[in-house]
Amino acid sequence: MSEFFYPFLIPEKALIVTGLLLFVYSVVYQRVKKKEGLVTSGPYRVVRHPQYLGVILLTLGFTSWSVWILNNFFGLGFLNSTQTIGVWFIELFAYILLAYTEEKYFSRKCGEAFENYQSQVPSFIPFPKINRTSRKMDILISIVIPAILLFGLIGRQ
Repeated sequence: MSEFFYPFLIPEKALIVTGLLLFVYSVVYQRVKKKEGLVTSGPYRVVRHPQYLGVILLTLGFTSWSVWILNNFFGLGFLNSTQTIGVWFIELFAYILLAYTEEKYFSRKCGEAFENYQSQVPSFIPFPKINRTSRKMDILISIVIPAILLFGLIGRQ
């Protein structure tokens, strides 16, 4: 456990801890507040899917760390670096699809309240000053920003 605190791969460790904390906080917050109806406060005030964002950040950190291990320990692992990155992208697309499916459900269940919330709060990436009504732009940002982050982390190794 003490190896976790060694001063190397710090960005990966920061993503792992941040993702885990965001995920746990979002789960607890939702369980406490969901009796009141549609949860739009706390972490849900910043992004519509903070639990998924937490998992994406957590696995992004682990993916970058795994690529470092694969590149520095003679490919020790079941997958190579490209396959590892591919699995992470499949996960990212799966969470985006899951979020889209949930939003269709909430749109039917909560109607205008959810549509107002959806138009004001981004899906995954709290990016200021973009057109929230453009679903394609929201999805594109939700893919491009994590991808840039992942390839930036891998590129600095």
